[in-house]
Amino acid sequence: MHSIEGSTVPRPASGFRALPSVAAALVVLAGVTSGYGAQTIEGRGVPGMTPVDLASLAVGPFPSAPVDYEPKLETKSDVFAIESRRLFGYLVAPYEVDSEMAALDTTRIVSASGSVFSDSLGALPEQFGPIAERNQLIAGVVTTRSNQKLRAMRNMSIVLLRFPSEQAARSAATEFDQAMDELTPNRHALDITGHEDVLASTANDQKGYLFTTRGPMVIMTMSTVPEPDAPALATQLRKMLELQLERLARFVPTPIDQILDLPANPDGVMRLALPPLPAGGSPTSQRAQPVGVYDAAAQMHFEPRGAELKTALTNTGVDVVARNDATVYRTRDLDSAFRLQRALTAPQDDEQHFASPPGIIDAQCLQRDADAFDPRYDYTCVLVHGRYVAVVEADSLPGRLFDPSLYQRVAAQYSILARGA
Repeated sequence: MHSIEGSTVPRPASGFRALPSVAAALVVLAGVTSGYGAQTIEGRGVPGMTPVDLASLAVGPFPSAPVDYEPKLETKSDVFAIESRRLFGYLVAPYEVDSEMAALDTTRIVSASGSVFSDSLGALPEQFGPIAERNQLIAGVVTTRSNQKLRAMRNMSIVLLRFPSEQAARSAATEFDQAMDELTPNRHALDITGHEDVLASTANDQKGYLFTTRGPMVIMTMSTVPEPDAPALATQLRKMLELQLERLARFVPTPIDQILDLPANPDGVMRLALPPLPAGGSPTSQRAQPVGVYDAAAQMHFEPRGAELKTALTNTGVDVVARNDATVYRTRDLDSAFRLQRALTAPQDDEQHFASPPGIIDAQCLQRDADAFDPRYDYTCVLVHGRYVAVVEADSLPGRLFDPSLYQRVAAQYSILARGA
């Protein structure tokens, strides 16, 4: 049996209380008080689901049935993004190098025509953009994690870039390293034992850079250790490199003329993920990019608690994940789905449960203390239907107030799964 403590309206994410008149308005709009008060809400877990009356769910303007997925394929970059999504499944996560670097900063697709080359202090400075374009970058991904300790910083960005040939990759890696002369003068080489052909360097023995290739792939890394320590920095870069080379040994690049033949919606799973509203989408859907289908290994790079959830995704048999305005995981069976839900909703120090949406007792929701520098959302609801688990998230409204449309989106996502799974 599941149970959570309900509340009339979730408190503002900042910890401030909403004005009574505002809270009352939210109650009218969302109907969130129906049957919740301060009572304990009982939901049935394994082996079955608590029945839900689909006709009574308030879905607002959101779709309540599966929606055919039409991937955006308007440009060359759109097509190459299909191959980039594959690359996430072969990308090493920084926490695999050092368990302390577990906090997610960013995970993105890298495109020669995109704005991702913009961080003068990071792994993808603006100067790298023309190099990628000149060498005809096909696909790319980047992930960055840290320990979030300003006084003892550890962070690492790992980048995989695919070029049309081994020669183009070598040319790009060399040019990237040369561009660092302008960005970080007075660098000196770092000794990466056993990998003398890599371009590894540092200017202060605290932040290091590495560029190397494997076939048509460029591996790039920027890594920081808490204090100047060249051997420690080199050891960290070496560990990353060896993990990444091992992972890439299993990667077979898709011929360019066959990228469009890759399955964009296996088993129609994208039909089951809540899409954004047609009128320009929403801030939530924009942050949920990149939209598409991923395997469990790829999805880990988008999980703020990736290191903790890796075992849960493996043990529950997650084989495919659909990312749109909501994220849908396909597990092994109903029992696995409830186990994954529990893993996804285990509250952290800055989180607390709040009331399930009206009519969906088995949904588990978390509210977290807002932090402008953290990529996580203020509110998260995780629901189960059959072997599927869906995560619907939202930020606060201005003034740190709860957004009642989150409950509508959860209701819509449940209806989609109930009618399509």
